[in-house]
Amino acid sequence: MNAIPFKILIVEDDINLNRGLVHVINKMGYQVYSAKTGEHALKLIKKHPVDLVVSDFKLPGIDGKQLLKAVKRFDPGIMVIMITAYGTVDTAVSAMKEGAEDYILKPFDMEEFKIVVKKTLEKKALLLDNTQLKRQLKHKYTVDRIIGNSHGMTEVFKTIHHVKDSRTTVLIQGETGTGKELVARAIHFNGDRAAKPYVPVNCAAINENLMSSELFGHVKGAFTGAVSDKKGVFEAAEGGTLFLDEIGDIGKGLQQTLLRAIENGEIQPVGSFKRKKVQVRIIAATNKNLEDMVEKGMFRQDLYYRLNVVTISLPPLRERMDDIALLACHFLKRYAALNKKPIDRISPDVLTLMEKYNWPGNVRELENIIERATLFEESTVLSIESLPSIFKHSVPRRPQRNIDSLHQMSKAHIEQVLESTGGNKTKASRILGINRSTLYRILKRFKN
Repeated sequence: MNAIPFKILIVEDDINLNRGLVHVINKMGYQVYSAKTGEHALKLIKKHPVDLVVSDFKLPGIDGKQLLKAVKRFDPGIMVIMITAYGTVDTAVSAMKEGAEDYILKPFDMEEFKIVVKKTLEKKALLLDNTQLKRQLKHKYTVDRIIGNSHGMTEVFKTIHHVKDSRTTVLIQGETGTGKELVARAIHFNGDRAAKPYVPVNCAAINENLMSSELFGHVKGAFTGAVSDKKGVFEAAEGGTLFLDEIGDIGKGLQQTLLRAIENGEIQPVGSFKRKKVQVRIIAATNKNLEDMVEKGMFRQDLYYRLNVVTISLPPLRERMDDIALLACHFLKRYAALNKKPIDRISPDVLTLMEKYNWPGNVRELENIIERATLFEESTVLSIESLPSIFKHSVPRRPQRNIDSLHQMSKAHIEQVLESTGGNKTKASRILGINRSTLYRILKRFKN
């Protein structure tokens, strides 16, 4: 039996041929309807949705070409195969220009008929798969999943809509935990590149000596350990989007090479003398102030201007307090379902405390706290008792401050973040914007 239960309509006024075609379609494992006139066929289509119409060109009443036009007006997704005699080949070709998928010439044997039907349905299946894939991808990263009604987020949504189908380079700025990669994914998967590759690269996590190879690839023998040719992420993202996260951490030596690749659409693998053309849309992100870095000579001005064609500035959570309730309820629904907890709302006292908190870890910190709270809550309402201790007393909002390094963070703040994650150092390091080994070193220093 076929994986996809396609429905097929046979339209043929020759009773014996009609019965024969119906029998073959049944044997192929598809559901089949039959009609002897075009008028009857149209009534059946309106009553029983079909995927494929196989119609003789010569029919009593409206002919096959007229039927084809009516079918396409009713549903352009229905495929049509025309049956015609040798003397009307030109007419069959004309019908294909009107939207017929294929035609078959009389007389024909049933094996030939089966091949044409199978080929047409394979194309139909491929189109359905692609449509379903695009719907799944769009649902997964649709703008609707970026939560917020505040003015700052409304501007973000507008910009995503304007740039999603373009090739324009986009720079996303925002503190750690504000959702920069979520925005990058939303741009890609809501645009016309959704079915093409989306390749994210964390520039801060790659050794500077290996960065050129990671971005542009290398050829065999280019350096010790290069035992074969390797494609870089620029080639891997061909036709799609390359997301360069933490772009401010790329060294000065590589910035010139990256600039040339973005400007000219050309890359040169390490160890190769040949240049390759690539078509990639660049989205970059950073939690650093690139303008300050340019003034200090730490970041190339020309690269900054090339990246900064369109800028999306994500506001920190402390500047979008009206969104806290929306976000908290969104995360509650997700983690209550995931943890099979019957929690369906959040206590007003909890929301009041959350709106007083400064949220140094931004949306990521809020998500982690809600996840933890769903595990501890025993009732159907998320209460203060399920929150970490920093929320169990009225916590005044701390004044806004920029944290340029971990050494400026207080011991109390790090301990609060650790408590909010239930001691999970991996989550805590993500909220703090550092790697786990750095967090361990700081904790060790606090103990001394």
